[in-house]
Amino acid sequence: MPFSDLIAILPEAILVLTGIVVMLAGTVPRPAATRWCSTLSLAGLAGASAATLYQRPFYGLAFSGMFSLDRFGVFFHLLFFIITALVVLASRDYLRQQRLPAGEFHALLLFATAGMGLMVSANELVLLLIGLEISSLSSCILAGYRPAVGAGSESALKYFLLGSFATAFFLYGIALLYGVTATTKLTEIRAILSGGRNAVSASYPMDSPLPGGSITPIQMSSPFEQFPDLLLALAMGLIFVGFAFRISAVPFQAWTPDVYQGAPAPVAAFLSTGPKAAAFAAFLRVFEMSLAASAGQWMPVLWASAALTMIFGNLAALWQKDMKRLLAYSSIAHAGYILIAFTAHAPDGVAAILFYLVAFAFMNIGAFVVVSNIAGRDERYVRLSDYSGLGFRSPLLAASLTIFLLALAGIPLTGGFLGKFYVFRAALRADLIWLTVVGVLSSAIAAYYYLRVLAVMYMEKPNNATPLQPVGMATRCVLVLCVCATFALGLFPRVALAMAVRAAQSLPGL
Repeated sequence: MPFSDLIAILPEAILVLTGIVVMLAGTVPRPAATRWCSTLSLAGLAGASAATLYQRPFYGLAFSGMFSLDRFGVFFHLLFFIITALVVLASRDYLRQQRLPAGEFHALLLFATAGMGLMVSANELVLLLIGLEISSLSSCILAGYRPAVGAGSESALKYFLLGSFATAFFLYGIALLYGVTATTKLTEIRAILSGGRNAVSASYPMDSPLPGGSITPIQMSSPFEQFPDLLLALAMGLIFVGFAFRISAVPFQAWTPDVYQGAPAPVAAFLSTGPKAAAFAAFLRVFEMSLAASAGQWMPVLWASAALTMIFGNLAALWQKDMKRLLAYSSIAHAGYILIAFTAHAPDGVAAILFYLVAFAFMNIGAFVVVSNIAGRDERYVRLSDYSGLGFRSPLLAASLTIFLLALAGIPLTGGFLGKFYVFRAALRADLIWLTVVGVLSSAIAAYYYLRVLAVMYMEKPNNATPLQPVGMATRCVLVLCVCATFALGLFPRVALAMAVRAAQSLPGL
């Protein structure tokens, strides 16, 4: 095996090995097991981050073109490591409070992160599917990590069953796309659909397009000469269903509120950021890169899905009285905002998606961390009424949640505001005026239910029936990091935006 191939999967290898060590460390019956498991997990994430930065001189294809090393993949790898590190820190106090085993929890987080890394760097649809399944199976177990709570088992079962159906659609779409192009490599699919490669020759290993200029793909004889186009459209539709489930886009979002509500709060924070960002990254690789030549077919579908996702997510959140369900519907709406930039089909739209995912990760994880701290043992206190007078009972938690909710609403000086600004600007440049109008109106609706939570915290009498746990040092660190990052992305976005632009430019086809 070439040395460059080993370097390509070095971060994932470090995560898997660390996960195995953490799982073994969790079997030690000592009170400090939770602390040791989280420390080992953070060390593994730091090592994987260093390995990702070490990959820079080795950019290119590895494993016979199955794996792609580029700035796009590095950007998402680093984002995943940050998300997982924040969840690991936030879960330290949570696991101790809920009396849950730490070894398996942190190991599953690391395995899920390794699967997400495979997803974003895959140049092969089958490898992408393998990474998706590794991440999904680990996330499924995490969703049901509270076996004594019926809602946890229910959320895991729903996630597993509905995810299996979505995976079946995705796999069938891959099969049909292979029937059209005779390959499952993304770069070769792009070359074939853009007219530079022959569909039959793609089934043989090649390093570059055939000489002699552009070659027209094979056309079937009459009366079936339109069949390849219809088959391609069906393949793209099935693949879209698989991705739409992972990003919680309408009409494939029904699982989201139930799973987030039943899963442990730190797991809900992870599901709403890490796997969703990985799905968007893979979505971009498949549609913006390999299927760019067929954008005229899939862009109207994305337009409709973006509008419906924003409208449904925000309207459904208006009537929620459970904080975890409210944040779940909020994450559905934010997926709609991201799809706006996706529909723009332009480099600045991809850069806007990347910046938005970074900002959303910090503010959403921060909000779920506050919820996990207030929820108490067995997460009994997640109703909106349990937050009555929180501003007087715990100013730190109330102030942190206020900042995160205002950022999610898109208030200026926060990363949420600039994220929406870049998304809407990309849409306007692509002449998506009506979709931008829908997005702006949806944001106005969203402001109502975010401000309603603030009104409950600061304008209602304190609810002394809800006990408040002391805020642990690890939780304090996560809240401080998320608050600082939310403001830094809103006030000093240049570094993050420059990284997003470079990552977007490295994606072929843009």
